[in-house]
Amino acid sequence: MEKRYIGFPAIVAVTVLRVLEFLHLSPIYRWVYETATKDSFVSIERAQKKLGYTPKYSNKEALLRNYEWYLNNYKSFEGKTGVSHRVPWKQGILNIIKLFY
Repeated sequence: MEKRYIGFPAIVAVTVLRVLEFLHLSPIYRWVYETATKDSFVSIERAQKKLGYTPKYSNKEALLRNYEWYLNNYKSFEGKTGVSHRVPWKQGILNIIKLFY
């Protein structure tokens, strides 16, 4: 059977995540859930113009390199938590939900 996904109103999700954060149970931190519904991108145009910067890797190559790094290094941060992008986040309320699924 094919899984179907139902859209969820962002305002409800953000409100719930704010409450969970207040209770120290949010699986993600504020910056993530407050900006998840907004389009964003990073431009290197200024660095190119002012510094003559040229990226060494394409976006695709950079993503693949980061994924390979993760595969080669995930054991070094296994079991650690925090808000760094190098350690897994605390799962908060998800740990409780996992008990039932």
